[in-house]
Amino acid sequence: MSENVAPQGNSSLKTKDVVGIGGPIAGSATSIIGALLALVGFVLPWASCGNYRLSGLDIVTQSASGNTGDASGTLLCLVPLLAIGVLGVAIVVILASLWKKIPSLVKTIGTAIVGLLAALACCPSCLFFTNVQSARNDPNSFGMGGFIQVEYGFWVTVFGLFVSLLGGLLGVGSSVAEMVMSKKKPSV
Repeated sequence: MSENVAPQGNSSLKTKDVVGIGGPIAGSATSIIGALLALVGFVLPWASCGNYRLSGLDIVTQSASGNTGDASGTLLCLVPLLAIGVLGVAIVVILASLWKKIPSLVKTIGTAIVGLLAALACCPSCLFFTNVQSARNDPNSFGMGGFIQVEYGFWVTVFGLFVSLLGGLLGVGSSVAEMVMSKKKPSV
């Protein structure tokens, strides 16, 4: 009683169309969610010592005003700037995916830029984490370095950047898959 049910007529939704449009849109949407998480995490507490908490924004503004002698705090301003760049490029990729007249190479390059921006935004965050760990282990701090803690805002930001990076990789992978599928000749 098993019947082989096959769709009748031409199907308007082809695999190439799903991969070509859905992949970059899904990757860009994932990158947008990650970039928004990174921006929200940037204003949440990044570090604490006792009852004093600093957000990423506080660290940047205090480093820029010269209250600390560390240039790595100033580099943290790249995190929200690159996250905003991820948002902008991801929105452009979504619009390019929906508009048929834009070549697929634009989508591929755009999603690659999204991944690159997300990866670059991780660098200042890693530098901050390294500096906190070295301050905690500094023998000249007389054991006071143990009171310095990395807070949840830092981890939300890093998670958001990781999600943005995954979205960029998803978009690049689907764009490359679409290009490979379009070059493949159908068998007769």
